[in-house]
Amino acid sequence: MHSSYDYRLVILSVVIAICAAYAALDLAGRTTAAQGRIRRIWLAGGAIAMGLGIWSMHYVGMLAFKLPISVFYDWPTVLLSLLAAIFASAVALFVVSRKKMGWGQACVGAAIMGSGISAMHYIGMMAMRLPAVCSFDPVLVGISVVSAILISLIALWLSFHMREEFKGAPWLKAGSALIMGAAIPVMHYIGMAAAHFTPSNVSPDMAHAVSTSTLGFAGVSSVTLIILGAAMATSAFDRRFSAQQLQLHASEVRFRGLLEAAPDAMLVINSEGEIVLANAQVEQLFGYHRQELLGQNLEMLVPARFHNSHVSHRRAFFGDPRVRPMGAGHELYGLRKDGHEFPVEISLSPLATAEGMLIMSAIRDITQRKRAEQNLRELSARLLQLQDEERRHIARELHDSTGQMLAALSMTLTPLVQGGKLDPVSLNLVEESLRLTHELSNEVRTFSHLLYPPLLDEVGLSSAIRLYLEGFAERSRVQVDLQIPPEFGRLPRELETAIFRMVQECLTNIHRHSGSPIARVSLSRSNGEVRVEAQDRGKGISPEKRSEMDLSGGTGVGIRGMRERVRQLGGSLEIVSPGNGAGTTVIARFPASQKSSPSAN
Repeated sequence: MHSSYDYRLVILSVVIAICAAYAALDLAGRTTAAQGRIRRIWLAGGAIAMGLGIWSMHYVGMLAFKLPISVFYDWPTVLLSLLAAIFASAVALFVVSRKKMGWGQACVGAAIMGSGISAMHYIGMMAMRLPAVCSFDPVLVGISVVSAILISLIALWLSFHMREEFKGAPWLKAGSALIMGAAIPVMHYIGMAAAHFTPSNVSPDMAHAVSTSTLGFAGVSSVTLIILGAAMATSAFDRRFSAQQLQLHASEVRFRGLLEAAPDAMLVINSEGEIVLANAQVEQLFGYHRQELLGQNLEMLVPARFHNSHVSHRRAFFGDPRVRPMGAGHELYGLRKDGHEFPVEISLSPLATAEGMLIMSAIRDITQRKRAEQNLRELSARLLQLQDEERRHIARELHDSTGQMLAALSMTLTPLVQGGKLDPVSLNLVEESLRLTHELSNEVRTFSHLLYPPLLDEVGLSSAIRLYLEGFAERSRVQVDLQIPPEFGRLPRELETAIFRMVQECLTNIHRHSGSPIARVSLSRSNGEVRVEAQDRGKGISPEKRSEMDLSGGTGVGIRGMRERVRQLGGSLEIVSPGNGAGTTVIARFPASQKSSPSAN
């Protein structure tokens, strides 16, 4: 029986084969990149798309084959041929998506795939229902099967070497698809050449037969191309998504590496206060294993008495990451797994992520630093104590020894002046010596009182300050208004000494720097607190000087000494100066019991 081909459909079948080959290269890469359940989904989807492409190419090629009689197709058999094509595609994708593919695996895979394609072709021909008998040339049938296996081997080799993360030029991938797509129809048309049709009077079984039409093959080819296009589009989207995921993973790996390399304990928490990441230093610092911390609330690392304030600080930080609510001024402590508390220094940084804003917290154990600071405070307190003791000793030596000797000298010289037995020249010399002795005695007495007034130990702070202010006003010409209640009473000796030194330092600064003609000093005590205030009406402290004072070590020796004395006694020091000629006010507050004995020393 004479047959012919519609070459337009032949060309269409080759185009479909090329598209299926390109899709195979793409889908092989995505199947290789995927793992677990996703890999099985890609394998199944890729097998269906590729199998449909190969099957569609076969049936378009069958429709291109023209006989002088009507040809129908048994649709269950057609469906069976589609399953054979999908099976062959699944075998191909499984083989090329493995990490390694040796020649043995390639040959076995090619034999199974080629046999599947051949089975699809000849099952498809068995689906033909026509009034003719079909016979085959065994030689050509064998050649078609061998061709299918060889073509499958080439397809497997190209797909394996041009799968995921294809590094070559795009035209090379397209060329590979062209070679594969052109080779696949070879088997089909060799198989068709092996078939011979002889007219027959026997009526075929038409129980499940359907006819073909232009609309039919147009629909098959269109749907096939759409499915292949969708598969490639999905593959491209997944490839881009996977690349982004790889970048994110690489960034996360780098971030985790930096986190682990950090010298401090590093925690990352979310807005709910849950620990998201923790480095090895956290385990060493807090005594927890990392898995015990992840997903837990951060407050488990904070002593219970700080929980409320800690939560409010965290919420304030998430409310405005530019704010650092846990900065200086907050005493922070960590809590180890064994219940031991320790002082910490914390630095917070906002961390913007796809999941939302996170906080990265660097935590440092400052126990050693606190201990060193405490040792330094104790040393400073001891030095101040020794300084006061030395001043007291020198003041007493001047008053009791030098003062007594000057008094004796004055008593010796006075009779000489009053006796009238000296000549005028000698009398003038003795009178000058007596005058110098009186002046020296006054200077020694003043110097002794400045070092350490005896009245401070003998009758208390009130009398010592009054006497000091009288001498200060006479020497400096600064009028000082002293406000102190009569019932002020006595205070512990170290507190009285600190207050006297503070008043002394404030008045010295007023005289030297403020230019104020008046000053006011007030002392009061109530509710277990002693308040000391010194105020002037001078030029005040300039903004530049104030900024320098706020910096550590930027103040003068006198102010540092005042701060240290106040701090050692558990008090607070406040310096207020608008800097616009409104003067300066120094306020100190000390804790002290009102029940201090009037004779406390």
